[in-house]
Amino acid sequence: MTLPRLWTAAACFALLGALACRQSQPASTEPVQTMEDFVLDQSVRGVRTWELSARSAVLREEAGAALLSEPRMRFFRGGRVVSKVGSLTGRVLVATHDVFLSSSVVLEALEDRSVLETESLTYSAKRDRFLTEAEVKVRRPEGRLRGRGLEAKPDLSEIRIFNQRAEVTEDKG
Repeated sequence: MTLPRLWTAAACFALLGALACRQSQPASTEPVQTMEDFVLDQSVRGVRTWELSARSAVLREEAGAALLSEPRMRFFRGGRVVSKVGSLTGRVLVATHDVFLSSSVVLEALEDRSVLETESLTYSAKRDRFLTEAEVKVRRPEGRLRGRGLEAKPDLSEIRIFNQRAEVTEDKG
């Protein structure tokens, strides 16, 4: 073996030895559960008020939350679905059942045909309200609203938009 090849081989062995002796990072010891076709129902006095479903959920016990893939929520009144909301990602807090939806959030109120669009929306289970500080667009049969920040009932029967701009459309009927 020639001297340059010998030095190259020695350098490679030294590098491999250094990598092998490097301290490895400890594996995460946080308990994690992964669930497919996740469903969580909320009831008041035996009457279902809402349902949360997701393609998958990753429960991180230390964080007290489950990370959701393609979460969907349905809200009920009198046994009927009155609104539904979905997004690409989300998170639910185990202790409070508050739900954080993000990325292409769309909320549809079925009774009055209103549609809310935003990039971030939080459902407060205790207050039974949706909240956001993000940009929002609301389409209703009688017009459109835009703004930043919102507080609303799940069926959009009450909406408070902060910093709003209205767009009125003509009634074609």
